[in-house]
Amino acid sequence: MRRNLLLAAALTAAALTALTGCDGGDRATASAGTGGPAAFDPAEAVAKAGKEPYAVSVRGTGGVGDGVITARQNLNTVYTGHREIKRPDGTTLEFVTTADAEYVRGHDATGSWLRTRRSGEGSEGSVFDFGGYASVLLAEGPAARKGMETRDGVPVFHLAGHLDQDQLARASGATSSAAKLQGVTGLDLDQWIDAQGRTRYVEERLTVDGKPVVAKIAFSDFGPAEIFAAPTGTIV
Repeated sequence: MRRNLLLAAALTAAALTALTGCDGGDRATASAGTGGPAAFDPAEAVAKAGKEPYAVSVRGTGGVGDGVITARQNLNTVYTGHREIKRPDGTTLEFVTTADAEYVRGHDATGSWLRTRRSGEGSEGSVFDFGGYASVLLAEGPAARKGMETRDGVPVFHLAGHLDQDQLARASGATSSAAKLQGVTGLDLDQWIDAQGRTRYVEERLTVDGKPVVAKIAFSDFGPAEIFAAPTGTIV
C-alpha cells in the first residue's frame, strides 16, 4: 500500500497545482520581448545550486488516487519531513519521517500513530526531490530547453522531455523504484527551475494500468533545514 501511495504522491501526485500562498505556483507566463523575466542559463544554475540542507513546502494534485498531498520536507540531507494525503473519501493519511523512524496515522480508525522502520522514501530519498532531474533533462540537448517563463513573479527556466527507466534511476532512486513496482517504464516531465537551480514546479504525464495520469507538484517557502520529531499521542 505504501509504495502505491508513493507513486500517487510523486509520480502522479500524488505524489499532483500550486501551493496556497506559495511563490512558485501554477500560474506561468512565457517571456517575450521587453519586460520578460531576467534570463539565466539553466545549466549554470544547476551547476551552482547550493548543497546545503534546506526545507521546502510541497503541494501535489492529480494522479492515481486523485488525492491532494501537502508536505514539508528537508532536502540535501537525510530525508525527514511531514506529509498528508487527503483522499477523495474525506479521510487523511499522515506521515512523519524522523531521523530514525517513520510514523503513520490514518491507517485505521483508532487515530493512533504506527511506528515503522524508515524504508522506501526514508532510505532512497524523497519522491518530492527533483534535484537530480534537471541535469538529466539538460543532457537530452537543446530540445529540452523550452525557455524563460515566470511563475508568480519568479523567473524560471522551463525544461521538458521524456525520461525512460534508466534516466529515472539516474534522477531519483525513490521515484524509479516506485515506477518499477507500478510497471511504469517512463514518463514525460516538465520542470521549472529558478536561478538558484531549485525546482519550483513540475508536471508529469505517464500511464498507469493503461490509464493516463497527470501529476502537478508545486514547491514554495524555501528555508533552513528543520527538525521533525516523533509525533505526540498514542504510538503503537
